[in-house]
Amino acid sequence: MGAIRKFAAAGVIAGCVVAVPGSTWAQGTVVRRDTVVTVHQDTVVHTKQDTSVVTTTVSSNTTTNAGDASVGTTLSRMPNYKIMTALLNEAHLMPSLRGAAPMTLFAPTDDAWAKLSPSDMAALKADTVRLRNLLLNMMVSGKIDTREILKLKTATNMQGSRIRFTYANGMPKVNDQPIVQPGVMASNGFIYGISGVIGMSDNQ
Repeated sequence: MGAIRKFAAAGVIAGCVVAVPGSTWAQGTVVRRDTVVTVHQDTVVHTKQDTSVVTTTVSSNTTTNAGDASVGTTLSRMPNYKIMTALLNEAHLMPSLRGAAPMTLFAPTDDAWAKLSPSDMAALKADTVRLRNLLLNMMVSGKIDTREILKLKTATNMQGSRIRFTYANGMPKVNDQPIVQPGVMASNGFIYGISGVIGMSDNQ
């Protein structure tokens, strides 16, 4: 697995990404209001105060190029999305993410799901229709890359409602949830890790 170190100071994050054999790849995305620069492995980025660096890593036991696997398969290989993967399987939505249709997924991390109470999680798992509708809130038809995230104001999700994009203090957000892992490329779209669960009132 690639080793990633972050250094935060005065609202700036500088990243040093090192690739290690056995991992697929690692990259950093330098996000500014007016530009996006993708930084590949073994690169050090020096930033100014109006710039933030966020890192993305896709890891597996085999070596493949980024974008070779579908959104569903890529997500299942990512270490901090086990709960999201399990819920998508329970809601029978994984086939859509593993197909050829272009898709963008805003996936809460395991830490984000852990913020929900045990009773809320149990209620979701007990109601497949509610769970499916909740997860459809996080899926958008089409490929939305990082550049578009910074330009778009809204998008229509697979549940039929609008989600909104904002940018403040060097951090892009979707429905006020910070995007903590942007731009993981898959063969049929992109995965963005978010720090809250879209559609749950206590996370909005």
